[in-house]
Amino acid sequence: MAALLLLGAATAAARPVPEIYGRVFKSGGEFEPFRIGVEDFRMKSPDRATSEDWAALELIEEVVYADLDFSYLFEAVRPDTLYLRIMGLSAVDRRGWHHLGANDIISAELEVNGEELVVTYSLTDVQSGNEYYSRELKAARSSARLLAHTLADEVYRELARADGIFRTQLVYLHEGDGQKEVHICDYDGANDYRLTADRAVVLSPRWAGKDAVSYTSFRDGNPDVWIYDLVSGRATKFSSMKGLNTGCSWSRDGKRYVLSLSMEGDPEIYIGTRGGGAPQRLTFHRSIDTSPCLSPDGKKVVFTSDRSGTPQLYIMDADGANVERLTFEGKYNDSPDWSPTLDMICFVSREEGVFQVCTINPDGSGFRRLTEVGSNENPHWSPDGLHIAFASNRTGRYEIYTMNYDGSGVRRVTQTGGNSNPSWSP
Repeated sequence: MAALLLLGAATAAARPVPEIYGRVFKSGGEFEPFRIGVEDFRMKSPDRATSEDWAALELIEEVVYADLDFSYLFEAVRPDTLYLRIMGLSAVDRRGWHHLGANDIISAELEVNGEELVVTYSLTDVQSGNEYYSRELKAARSSARLLAHTLADEVYRELARADGIFRTQLVYLHEGDGQKEVHICDYDGANDYRLTADRAVVLSPRWAGKDAVSYTSFRDGNPDVWIYDLVSGRATKFSSMKGLNTGCSWSRDGKRYVLSLSMEGDPEIYIGTRGGGAPQRLTFHRSIDTSPCLSPDGKKVVFTSDRSGTPQLYIMDADGANVERLTFEGKYNDSPDWSPTLDMICFVSREEGVFQVCTINPDGSGFRRLTEVGSNENPHWSPDGLHIAFASNRTGRYEIYTMNYDGSGVRRVTQTGGNSNPSWSP
């Protein structure tokens, strides 16, 4: 732990990430992930353990390792079997972990009491040998995966002093039998299930706070915005103005929204408050204005407009004033999403007939292309602003992927094909 904390936020990070993440940047701005060793988790009473108990232990260890290794800030390290063989050891000791480059070690022990799982875990500083943090977590056997994500989130919180994202979820569109429906899964693709059964054209699912998802559906003939309540399992119609009701995007708390409506002719951008009556019109231009997204502080809106002749990104104040063009590179830019950390906007730019995920700073500087293979669409930020979910056909079928904010660490989330339009939960 000492190595992580002593690097100090004063070191100048090259990327304008939140100051808290400066701890894992070396002096001069060079990033180096914090290496954390994951010991083989132990069973408290191995002689009495059943095959189901051992399976639960293996699952918990695998999920914790995968979570920490997914994080942009950490690199998970396993015991090296070659090192053990060379050294003639049965387990890696503290000296061994130091040799493997680990800064800290996670140790854990599972006790099974009927259908209850109890995990006691600790963190140890490799350099000093000091066990500086320990906790106990309990969960039903059926919630072993959630218990593991919770453990990883707690470790992340202890080391990075920030919230982990390992219990977050994705919503996305899955096309099967010729129809697209809204699906939901854990951030790593586990626990996938279908939310809607509209059997109609469905578009643009977005999180509306932590417990609801909005989307546009033609289920009643008109493209209306619906909200699916994840607690009650019920969908209700939210916006059903004449014409298009599309591109509904929300503040993180789900209280404010922006969307595109065509009830007065061409699509225009509107802003509203949930339960606050009719939304306020923000744009007044003879062009197509779509895909709005509120800045995290609620002061700005980024959107797509073809007012210059081709689709480009624009930024305006949340009352519609001070509209300024944001993108000038590329002839077709769309699908903007504002980073929760305020410092970047991701979007897609069409090049040679396919789309690529790019980022740009809100002042128009720092244009950067993140993808190169296939067509890559619908980017959406993770709640910590360090990862991006997107859809890509790089393997021939559209699947959901995640990557780090700089384009590294691409991981495939779905496996079935026909998947698009991901949105990451707050």
